[in-house]
Parts: sequence; structure tokens; C-alpha cells
Amino acid sequence: MAAKPRVFRAEGIVLRRRNLGEADSIFIVYSRTDGKFEGVARGVRKAKSRMRGHLEPLTLSRFLLAKGRSLDVFTQAETVKPYRRLREDLDRSASAVYCADLVERFTELHQPQHELFDTFAALLDALEDDAPLTVVRCFEVHLLALLGYELQLDGCAHCGEALAEGETLLSASAGGLVCGGCRHDAGPGRIVPVQAIKALRFAQRVSPAEFARLRIDADLARELQVTLAGLLRYHLDYEVRSSRFVEDVASLPRRTSEPSTPVDPTG
Repeated sequence: MAAKPRVFRAEGIVLRRRNLGEADSIFIVYSRTDGKFEGVARGVRKAKSRMRGHLEPLTLSRFLLAKGRSLDVFTQAETVKPYRRLREDLDRSASAVYCADLVERFTELHQPQHELFDTFAALLDALEDDAPLTVVRCFEVHLLALLGYELQLDGCAHCGEALAEGETLLSASAGGLVCGGCRHDAGPGRIVPVQAIKALRFAQRVSPAEFARLRIDADLARELQVTLAGLLRYHLDYEVRSSRFVEDVASLPRRTSEPSTPVDPTG
């Protein structure tokens, strides 16, 4: 592999920031060509910093970086998509932060996955275009598939036989739906109703924008959220902290104005 040049360009979505010292910040970025990478922006927290507005979480930007000893250094930044409407809405911002958290937790440094970047960008585009928050469920389904955990929903994940229509066990350890005859051998899971199964199958086949057109009532939305949270928790072996942030935001009294910058619950 060729050595990285002393100065190089990159484009990506800012996932998260953490402060360093009095004026610097470290940013975690997900790029279509470079995967997940980290870099430090010197003096970015100063009021006169030219890069400050271009390195906000949930912003797609172009960067110029200089190779550093331990961390590369952002020297220039230019916004490509600000996702301003998304970031000015607290509920949408919380959902987007949660998805950014999933991307960060499930990926390794410098391991590009073009389809995952495209799916994440499509999710942000959908939220920017006022898609219902249930579009996040489609992103979670695609995330699992792209990372090698695709759900087996068209037949029994344990024996491969066809499934009768009806509520069915969804087992994370088995990798999908399990027929009645295999339940005792498949490990723990959740009994999922027919409508949720149909919604999950639809999510596998379509883009976030297409999934956003599906009418999902509150009960089904909750069922899908709990089901997918269990699968993600199984594969990560812990609960994503920002999922609680989404719950907390959803429980807040509705307000007429929302903060213009998303809160980062992961620190």
C-alpha cells in the first residue's frame, strides 16, 4: 500500500467530536473512500476559527488534512451538505446522532464500505426531507446486512424451511426468523407479529426514501424499534447509549423552538 502523502484531501460525514485542551477538538469522520478516520482541528473552538461551522456533527464536508505523528490535522474544511433542517429539529437530530453512533460503533478505522456510506447519506437525506422517524428502522436493517448480519426473513434461519404466516420467533443468534419446530434449538429471541415481519422484509428491499412512504402506526413503530434494538445489542454486545437519548428526546414536551446544533450524547 502506498504511503499516505503529507497533505491529502477527503470528503465525509462528521460523526462526532470530542474536545481536546482549551481550543482544539478531535473529529471522527466517515468517508466513502477512506472509511472511518480521526483528525484534530487546532483552535476550532475559537470564535474566529474558519473551520468551525464546517466541522459540525452531521455535516457532509470536504477536508484538507496534513499527516501527523499520532493524529492527522485538519487544515481546511468546506461544507458540501449542511443538513441544516435536520440539525435544527431536535427529534430528527437525535435520530441522526443515533445512526451516526451506530456507524461509528460498528466500523473499524480506515476500512471503507461504499454501500454503508451511501446508505447513511441516504438516511440523512430522508430525514432532511421530512421523512418520518421510522425511516431509521430501514437504516438499521441495511446496516446489519452490510456488516454481515443480514436477517433471514423468507425462511427458517435454522432449518431453511418455509414459514407459515403468523407471529414468529426472531432469534439474533440464529440470524433471523425461526419456525415453530426449531424454536427450542434456536436460542432466545422475540416473538414478532406479522405486520412487523412484513415491514422488516420491505425494509430489506427498498431505500430509506422508499421505506419512508410506508404507513406505520405507533404500535408497529414501537415493535420495530424494540425488535431491532435487541438485534443491534446482540451484535454489539452492549446497548448504544444514544438510543436512550432518542427516547429521552421523544418524551420531552413539544416546544416551539429547538437548538440549531445537535447534542452529542456520546461525549
